[in-house]
Amino acid sequence: MRIARWSSISLLLVAVVSLVASCQPRTPDAGSAGTAAVADSVRPAPPSPDSLRKLAAIVRGSKAFLAYCAMCHGDGGNGDGETAVAFHRKGANIARLNDPDRMEKLTRDQVRKVIMDGGAHTGRSNLMPAWGEKLGPGIVSDITEYVLTLQNDNPAIPKSTIGHYLEAPPGVPADGRRIFVHYCVVCHGEQGKGDGTFAERLFTERKVRPRNLTDSTYLGKLSDERIFAVVSLGGGHFKKSNYMPEWNGQLSPAQIKSVIAYVREISGTRHQEP
Repeated sequence: MRIARWSSISLLLVAVVSLVASCQPRTPDAGSAGTAAVADSVRPAPPSPDSLRKLAAIVRGSKAFLAYCAMCHGDGGNGDGETAVAFHRKGANIARLNDPDRMEKLTRDQVRKVIMDGGAHTGRSNLMPAWGEKLGPGIVSDITEYVLTLQNDNPAIPKSTIGHYLEAPPGVPADGRRIFVHYCVVCHGEQGKGDGTFAERLFTERKVRPRNLTDSTYLGKLSDERIFAVVSLGGGHFKKSNYMPEWNGQLSPAQIKSVIAYVREISGTRHQEP
């Protein structure tokens, strides 16, 4: 998981550098002067030096984050690292760095200060180490830039949605099938294979395909809580397709859990806790 996340960010940096290279001026030959002039008129502006510096800082920060922070905060900043369970047993909660409600209240300088000075010196848990002396101000700044991307890159499930999930009774697949037929088949199809009435139109007009809900490889990686959140809040909330609606206004938490139970049945996957 960590390797995949680091690789994707590295590829992003390579893509931007390639874009800069492709945007460098070239000397046209005599027969291509007109074509070159047209190409220059539509060629996108290269990234600014500031944006490239920021991206480089994010790439460095992601690597440092995985090495020093992910053991507690998790690879995606969701507060679910390997040591988080032990801290939870002691009554300590690890900060979810991908929670917009939390992070939007903090400035960049405040985030950097917590990383630099630790929790005890910033009115937070003393379990949060002071990384300034160990890593130095440069790496702390890089980690800060990376941390500030997490709420957009891997948005947290709102605590209210988690509460609704935990309060609802277990889902019933047969009930979920009835709800699925009324609300979901138009896009996801009668058997949940992503081939509903609107599926081809969505692809033709928007280049979006509804999810194949019989895909056990994909569904097997998702917790019930995560599926519940996507159905409740819609795809747009989690930077997925905006054409996946939010259903929490039409369906109760119990009904959504039944839909999930049915999806587990047709995908051949099991109930999974976070």
